[in-house]
Amino acid sequence: MKSILLTSASALLLTAAACSSTGSSGNPGQGGSIGSGGSTSTGGTSSGGETGTGGASSGGSTGTGGSVTGTGGSTGTGGTTGTGGATGSGGATGTGGATGTGGATGTGGATGTGGSAGSGGSAGAKGSGGAIGSGGSGGAAALPTITSTMFGSFDNAFMITPCQGSGSGFDCPNLPTGSTSCPSAAWSYGSVTTTDPTGNTYDEVFTVNGGDPNKIYDVTVHVLGQAEGRTYTGGTRALTANVDPTANTNNLLYTGGKPGTTRVDYNVFQLVITPPSGGSAVAGAPTYYAFNAVDSTHEGNHYNYGLDETFTMKVKSGDTITLTSHDSNCIAIKNCGPGGPYNYANATACEANARSTPASVTLPTTFKGQSITSPTKFQTQFLNFKVTSIVAE
Repeated sequence: MKSILLTSASALLLTAAACSSTGSSGNPGQGGSIGSGGSTSTGGTSSGGETGTGGASSGGSTGTGGSVTGTGGSTGTGGTTGTGGATGSGGATGTGGATGTGGATGTGGATGTGGSAGSGGSAGAKGSGGAIGSGGSGGAAALPTITSTMFGSFDNAFMITPCQGSGSGFDCPNLPTGSTSCPSAAWSYGSVTTTDPTGNTYDEVFTVNGGDPNKIYDVTVHVLGQAEGRTYTGGTRALTANVDPTANTNNLLYTGGKPGTTRVDYNVFQLVITPPSGGSAVAGAPTYYAFNAVDSTHEGNHYNYGLDETFTMKVKSGDTITLTSHDSNCIAIKNCGPGGPYNYANATACEANARSTPASVTLPTTFKGQSITSPTKFQTQFLNFKVTSIVAE
């Protein structure tokens, strides 16, 4: 197609040469026809036969052809400016514009979408894991323990008054180990002096260890057991009504005060809290508890009561807790079961009615060197202390 166009153009140029001496300016028009090669054959036809000016317009059509190629072809419009050059050879540069089709490879830039992988940077959100630092609150101080070098833990501690023989009827002997007579010196504890003979008296001393020395701890204790009754003074009975000897259990807890002074021949079971040397007791809190308090109506009568009591005491680290069992006349009232006053003619009749030891209590096989006999229907008196909770205030 290009050779036909060039032949036609030559014929025209020869004809123009024969007609006029100015035809030589048409030669630049021939250069414009080369620009049409960037587009279609239409641009290079009859308009070339015109004067050089006509050739310039055909160069414009070359620009149109460039648009087919793509954006790069628009460079061909620059060939139009070749018209101003008065020489068609300037238009030949437009042919170079056709090479702009190579710019189409620029679509390869679309692979730039691969840059979306940058969204992976959102993984930085894992930094929120730092919230685990709140676990530092676990640094709270441990709760205290209450222990004795001789008797072990206060939790599951016992006070026991075992018979040293079957006795006669509802009483049995309770002499101190190794003694043949009952000590008669006046009994005292702490700063308290009593009119009671010492009799068979022993202490179990426990210490509150550990915990926060600046905190007060509420220690809740459950007490089960059986004991004869005693009156106390200066404090408060938990049971506002009279006791019921026929009941399987009674709440004979007494808070504050001290042992009564009328019937001192009945046993005392008490707990005393003492601050360490140089320390002070918890303000407003009781430091004295007894566990077999009866009303005056039942004072001095032969009963052995089943006990079920719960209390909460306030202690601090370093305090001592002293359990005291005191039998002033070294004679204990046996477990002859509910009812009374007891008036059994012999020990066998009494023991036939003995109440069973609570299922949740397991008596030790020995206590303070003495064997424990009949643990399921124990003779004669005992208290068992179980700590149910320790809470810091």
